Amino acid sequence: MLSGVLVPLLTPFLGATVDENVYAYQVERLLAAGVGGLVTGGIIGEGPTLAPAENTRLVQVAVEAVAGRVPVIATTGSNSTAATITATQAARKAGASAALVVTPYYNRPGQAGLFAHFEAVAQATRMPLILHNAPGRTNITLAPPTLERLGAFPAIFALLDEGEETGRHTALAEACAERPWRIAPDCRSPFAPHLRPPRACLSAMANVAPRLCIALWRQRLAGHGARAMELAAPLDILQHALDLEAEPAGLKYAVSLLDPAFNPSPRLPLTAPAPAAAAAMRVAVAALACAPLQDLSLTPMSPTP
Repeated sequence: MLSGVLVPLLTPFLGATVDENVYAYQVERLLAAGVGGLVTGGIIGEGPTLAPAENTRLVQVAVEAVAGRVPVIATTGSNSTAATITATQAARKAGASAALVVTPYYNRPGQAGLFAHFEAVAQATRMPLILHNAPGRTNITLAPPTLERLGAFPAIFALLDEGEETGRHTALAEACAERPWRIAPDCRSPFAPHLRPPRACLSAMANVAPRLCIALWRQRLAGHGARAMELAAPLDILQHALDLEAEPAGLKYAVSLLDPAFNPSPRLPLTAPAPAAAAAMRVAVAALACAPLQDLSLTPMSPTP
């Protein structure tokens, strides 16, 4: 169902509202670069600060702009099972191809609670689901035995896993080698030796350099390690600069350097990058122009008035 580079969309604002025209334009820019799918909401899309109606509307705008060319994945997970079900049902009605559902955060349920949560969402929504294990943000981990049990639900078809604890990759290989299949959390993420390569990757940096990220992913899947390292070098510089600020403030600023029509202002509690971080991002974006692959997204482009 999913392959290639999936891009979590940034959400541009026009004052207190979402700038739908620029949002749709960014969709078209990424499609022109050849991305494999788009993800609405989430951390990169400032989902935690979006109202439910805004999240649903973003799905609608993306679906309309995509016009069936690639899948649109809606981020619908929350720490409330009922709210997750409601958001997932709304995303399905809005035309999303699948939903990305993170483990419940803050209230930290046990493995029995995690299983019951995803079971309820799968049964109530009948929507293709991608499980998202992000312990660095949620402070909870979806254990491999729980994943193995959840793999029995046909709706749960993929896993985006950011767990880094010792032995996790081996445990995943034993528990769910075939189902659910995996999405890498970044186009530069190392492949685990005990697992088949992921079928797709989620790349936030593709908002800035989509063609470079796509080329890197293809080289890695083809096993061309030296070429992949060459392509990854300028992205490593960009990532270092982006890490100076909380996501996605740095990404929004970097995109605004390439597209003057893109308003980089995030919603509170996020703020614009500090001067030193902004300077580092300008250097990193300029370095992309010297990348081994000419990235046509570096040409500043603006939506037609």
